Amino acid sequence: MRRHVCVWFPDWPLDRLRRSRDRFQPSGPPSITRAGDAPAEPQAFVLTEVGQHGLRVIAANAAAREQGVDVGLRFADARARAPGLVAEPVDRQAEARALKALALWMERWSPSIALAEEDSVLIDASGAAHLFGGEAEMLADMAGRLEQGGLSCRLGLA
Repeated sequence: MRRHVCVWFPDWPLDRLRRSRDRFQPSGPPSITRAGDAPAEPQAFVLTEVGQHGLRVIAANAAAREQGVDVGLRFADARARAPGLVAEPVDRQAEARALKALALWMERWSPSIALAEEDSVLIDASGAAHLFGGEAEMLADMAGRLEQGGLSCRLGLA
C-alpha cells in the first residue's frame, strides 16, 4: 500500500523571509532593557502581491491578523484596519528556490519528493516509516526537525 505525507507550510512566505534575514543578521550582544519595561509589541507585517484588482495581502503575521488583516484582503483595506502596517512585496522566485532546497533536505525521510503548490511538499513514505520506528514516530521526527528549523508546518498522512 502506498503511503504519502503532505507537509504544508501555512506561513511559508513569512517563514522563508524571516529565515533568510536571520541568516544575514550580525550576532551581537543581546538587547538590554530596564527592569519593568514591557516587551515591545511585534509589528504588524504583511507580504503583498499585485493582482488583477490591485495590491493584495498574500501573507500576514500574527500581529497583523490580530488587527483583522487577512490573506486576500486588498492592501488599502488592510492599511485601514492596521494603520501602522508594514508591507513588502513577495519574492515568488526566492520562495520557489527555498522550497526546492527544503524539499531536497527532506529526502532524509524518502528519496521520492515532489513540490505541491507554492507551499507544500509531498513525500512518498511507502516502506520508509519502519526506518524511523513507525509512521507516528516519522511524523513526529518531521514536525520536530522542521519546528527546530523555525518552520511552522502541518502534516497529513494518507
